[in-house]
Amino acid sequence: MTMRDPYRHMILRGMSPARLRVWAVILISVLAVLGWGLFTLGRSGIGAGDTGPASTPATLRQAIRERDELIESLRRSVAELEMLKGSQDRERQEVARAIGELQAEVARQRQQLEFYKGVVASTEPGPDVAIRNFRIEQATSAGRAQLRLSLVQPGNPQSIVSGQIKVILEGARAGRPVRVSLLEIPYSFRYFENIDRELPLPDGVSPERVQIEVEPSGRPGRPVVQSLLWPL
Repeated sequence: MTMRDPYRHMILRGMSPARLRVWAVILISVLAVLGWGLFTLGRSGIGAGDTGPASTPATLRQAIRERDELIESLRRSVAELEMLKGSQDRERQEVARAIGELQAEVARQRQQLEFYKGVVASTEPGPDVAIRNFRIEQATSAGRAQLRLSLVQPGNPQSIVSGQIKVILEGARAGRPVRVSLLEIPYSFRYFENIDRELPLPDGVSPERVQIEVEPSGRPGRPVVQSLLWPL
């Protein structure tokens, strides 16, 4: 009896090349996905070793507080500057008003001195009207100024005096000096007269000085003139 070989019918099959290639591609893909995930995780800074201060909420809140404090400090500075500017404007207006009053007083005294000098040194009659008070103030209407003028008769008035009052503005327009007549009105009074009128201001003129000319009627000679720096 012939002994049979036990391995005669055993067949050994290896992995086909096609299947080997499929498994290789799957393995490479998995490794690529894992590598990209680790790279993205590292860039986002979520790793265990990331302690950067720029990404913490506490640091962001501190930066916001510092910004708010800086804004509040700038607001306080602006408010203080506005208050200082307002006080300086009021001081300038008060100084300008005081200068105008002093100029009017000096002009009035000079006028009286010239009047009495003329009476003493000449036989010609002096002017029968004098400017006692002359001021320019801010008017309630926009683009206008307020004229306040007081005329008196010097000495012992014996009759009514009359004449013409002219208000002339001296200034500059487009860099060139100009003289603009603001008002021409007649006067007629005995003892004294107060005149209170609004003056229209011409467009494009930068005022520098205002002048009053009082011309008595029926009498020869120069008019009574007084001027002051523009106080507004």
